[in-house]
Amino acid sequence: MTVGDVLDGAFKLMKANARAVFTVVAVFVVPLQLLGAFAQRSVLGGAGILDVLNDPSLQDSANASQPVFDQVASIAATLLNLLVLPFLAGAISQVVGASYLGEELRATEALRRMARRAWPLFASWVVVHVLELAVFGGAIVLLVVVATLADGGLALAGVLIGIGGLLAGVPVLLAVMALSVAVAPAVVVEELGPVAGVRRSWSLMRRRFWPVLGIALLAGFLSSVLGNVLGVVPTFAGLLIGLEWGWILIAVGAILTALVTQPIVAIVATLQYFDARIRFEGFDLQVIAAELGPIPPPAATRAPA
Repeated sequence: MTVGDVLDGAFKLMKANARAVFTVVAVFVVPLQLLGAFAQRSVLGGAGILDVLNDPSLQDSANASQPVFDQVASIAATLLNLLVLPFLAGAISQVVGASYLGEELRATEALRRMARRAWPLFASWVVVHVLELAVFGGAIVLLVVVATLADGGLALAGVLIGIGGLLAGVPVLLAVMALSVAVAPAVVVEELGPVAGVRRSWSLMRRRFWPVLGIALLAGFLSSVLGNVLGVVPTFAGLLIGLEWGWILIAVGAILTALVTQPIVAIVATLQYFDARIRFEGFDLQVIAAELGPIPPPAATRAPA
C-alpha cells in the first residue's frame, strides 16, 4: 500500500467500523476525560475566561484555593490517559484485522481479546517509552554535563556540543517511534511477549523505514488537526461560561478529540503491520484470519437461539 492507500484505508475502516471503534475508545476515554474535566472545575475559581481577563486578581485567588484533591485527580487522569493507549491500540487492531478480512468484530469481543493480552501490551508500551526516554534523556544529560564542566573559553563550545547532542537525539527518538509502530498489532495478533513484540515490530518496520516514518507523522498530524477542529468549539464555550459548569463542555471537547485522534493512529499502525507482513513474508488473508481467531458473525445474521 502507498501512503495514500494507508491513509484512505484508515478513514474507510474507521467509517465501516464506527460503532465498534468508537465504543472501544469510549470505554476508556469517557470516564477519564470526565474525571479530568471535573477536576478542573475549580480552576480560575469557576469564573469564565473573560471575567479573569477583566479582573486578573481572580486567577491568583482561585489558584491558591484549588483543592489538593482536584489537583491530584487532574494529574491522575492525565497519566491514565497515557496508560490506556496500548490497550486501545490492541483492541482496535482486532477490529481492523477482522474488517480487513471483510468480517465484522463487535466491540465486546475486541475488548475481551485485548484483555487476554493486556499485560504484554502494557509491558511492551513501557519498553518502547523507556527506549524513547533513554534516547532523549541521554541527550539532555549530555547537554547539562557539558554545560556544567565547560568553563572559560570552552564554555561556548561545550554548550554547542551539548545542544548538538540534544538535536541529534530528536531523529533517534523519531526512529524509535517509527520502528515501534506495529508493536500493539504484533503483540495481539501473533500473541507475542513484550520484548518479542518490540523486536517483531522493528524487524518489519525497518525494511520500509522512511515510508513508515512519513506515514506515522502524517497520520499523527491529520488526526491532531481533525481532533482540534472537533474539540475547539465546546472547549472554548466551556472557558467562556466558566469551569464551574463549563467543565462538562471541556469534557465533551476532549472526548470528541479522542474519538478521532486515537482510532486513526491505531488503524494506520495496524494497516502498516499487515502491509509489511504481506509485502515481505508473502502473508495471505487466510493466514491472517487463522491468527486473528474465529470472528463472530454480525448480530443480524445469527441464527435465533
